[in-house]
Amino acid sequence: MNRPIHDLRLSLMRGGPRLPWRGGGEELSANDVLRAARAVTGRPGAFVVGGGEPLRRADLPALLRDLVELRAGNLGLCTGGAGLTTAVVHQLRAIGVQRLNVPFHSARRDAHDWLVGQPGALKTALRAIRTCVDAGMPVVAEVVVTRPTMPHLSETVEVLTRVGVRAICIRRLTALDVGAAEFVVLSPRMSLFAEDLERAATTALQRRARLVIRDFPVCVAPRLRRLFDATGEVWLTSDGAIDTRLAGGPGCPGCPGAPVCAGASPDYVSRFGWEEFADPESYVERVQETVVAQQDAHLAGTMVLAWRGPRRVRCDGCADEHPTPGPESTRVVRARLVDAARYRPAVLRLVGAELLAHPGAAELLYDAVRLFPRVECAGEASAVVGWTDVDLRRLKDLHRVDVALYGPDATSHDAHCGIPGSFAATLRGVERLREHPTIAVGAYAIVHDARSVPLFADAWSRGELPGQPRFRLATEGGSLDALVECARSLPAGAARSALLAVLPRCLCEQGGVAVDDGVESRESEFGVAFGRRVEYVPCGSDPVGAFATCGDDGNGCAVIGCPGTALGWQRSARSERWTLQS
Repeated sequence: MNRPIHDLRLSLMRGGPRLPWRGGGEELSANDVLRAARAVTGRPGAFVVGGGEPLRRADLPALLRDLVELRAGNLGLCTGGAGLTTAVVHQLRAIGVQRLNVPFHSARRDAHDWLVGQPGALKTALRAIRTCVDAGMPVVAEVVVTRPTMPHLSETVEVLTRVGVRAICIRRLTALDVGAAEFVVLSPRMSLFAEDLERAATTALQRRARLVIRDFPVCVAPRLRRLFDATGEVWLTSDGAIDTRLAGGPGCPGCPGAPVCAGASPDYVSRFGWEEFADPESYVERVQETVVAQQDAHLAGTMVLAWRGPRRVRCDGCADEHPTPGPESTRVVRARLVDAARYRPAVLRLVGAELLAHPGAAELLYDAVRLFPRVECAGEASAVVGWTDVDLRRLKDLHRVDVALYGPDATSHDAHCGIPGSFAATLRGVERLREHPTIAVGAYAIVHDARSVPLFADAWSRGELPGQPRFRLATEGGSLDALVECARSLPAGAARSALLAVLPRCLCEQGGVAVDDGVESRESEFGVAFGRRVEYVPCGSDPVGAFATCGDDGNGCAVIGCPGTALGWQRSARSERWTLQS
C-alpha cells in the first residue's frame, strides 16, 4: 500500500460521479457498469467499485468476476460495511478483490452517523474495518472533511490507525456530494484548515500510515505538499465518459498545478469567494499608495468580466459554461468587481448570455460604473425591458450596451435562443436604453453558418436592427470558405466590412477578396480569476469570440493583420495548404 493509488472509480448508481455518502438514487444494471469499464480499456489504473451499498446487490459476485476479467490488478470495493463478515471477505478475495475502501468521516459517532444519514453507521464501519484487518484484507479509509468534523480530524486518523488501517484518503466535501444549502453549511473554510490537517498528517506519520489528500489545493497546507494528489483517480460515468469529478481553477499565484494541486475548485469559490487564493502582493502595493498616487495612476487595457445568471439561451454553443447552475451571489460578484478595480483597466467590459438576466443585474452594473471610468456590457438583453426607470437613470454613466442577436428576425432569434418573445423584448429594451442619450447602443449577430449573414445584412440595411453591423462567429460553426464567398457577394458597406473583420485575411486573399484597410484588428483583453490577472477566455455570447493562429505549425500566417481562425469553424484542405505555404 506504499505505492501511489491510481483509481478508476466505477459508480453503481445512476447520475454524476459522487462519493459514497448517503443512500438514494437509481441502481445501475451490471451491463451499464461493464459498459463504462470497457470504455477505458488501455487506460492505466485499477477499478474501485462503489455507490450505494454494493454488498446488498445479488449480482455483485458475477459483476466483480467480469471486472476481474477486464482488469484484475488491485481491484477495490467501496462499502459502508453493512453485511461484511469474515466469510464475505474471504469470498471477495477469492473473486479477485484486493482492497476495501470504507467511508469513515469522523471518529465521533453522532457526527459520522448524522453526516451519513444512517444511525449506527460508525459502528458498522468500525466492525467492517476490524473484520478486514483480521482477515488480512487491506483497507483504505475515505475521510470526507466537513466543517463540524475538521477539528477532530487528527482524532479520526488516530482511531483508524489504532484499529489497523494503513492507508487513509482525506477528501474535500464537494457540491456533488450534498445539496447546495448543505454544502455551504458543511464545507470547511480552506484558509482555516492547515493546522488541523497538519496535526492529522503528524498522527499518520507517527502511526506509520500512508496519507493521501485529494480535492484540496496545495496552498491549504503547503508543508504537506508531498501528500497531495490531484490526478490519482478518475470517475467513470454510466455512459463510459471520464469525469475528474472537479473542475479545477487557476489556484493561488504559486499554484504548481496538476498532478500536484487540484487548484481552487469553482464550486467552492462561487460560494465562499476567491479571497483565500488571491495574490497578497497586489494588495500590499495598493495599501502603500497615497490618494494622490491613486488618482494619478495610468489606466490601461480592457478587462472582461462575467457573472453567472440563470441559464436562458438554449443553444449550448451560445450559452455560458459554468460549473454550478443558478445566479451567482451578488456578494461574490461585488467582491470580484472591487478586486478587478485594483488592476485599473481603462475599460471594463461585462459580457455573457446570462449577465443581464441576473436578478441583481441593474444594481451590479450601477456598482460597476461607480468603480470604473468606462463600463461596457454585451449579451442577451431581453431582460432589460423589465428594468425600472430608476434602474436606467442610475445607469446614465454606462458607456455602451451591445445586444446579442441570434437571428435576424423574431422567428429565428427566439427559436435559436429558446426564449419566446426574446427578440421583441430585446428591441423594446433597446428603445428604453435609447431614452438615455449618454448610453451608446449597438448589436452583434452571432452566426453559425454563412446562410444567416445576408439576412442580417439586409435587416441592418432596412434599419430593423440597432447599431451598425457586427458579426460574432459562434463556437459551433460551419465553413469559413463559405463565409468568404458570402463576403464576396455582399455589396461594399458596413456589413461586408464587419464580416471581413472576423475572417482570416490569408483566406480572403487566397479567395481573391480584398480586405478593407479600415478593418480594425482585435484589441487585447484580459480577465481576473481568483484574485490575479489571467488571459481572457471567451464565453458563448460575448461580442468577440475565440480565435486560433492560422496554420498547423502554430506560427500563424504571413499576412499582416490576420485575426486567425475562429474556433469551431472549418477551412478547406486547399486553404490550409495555402496558409502554410504563404
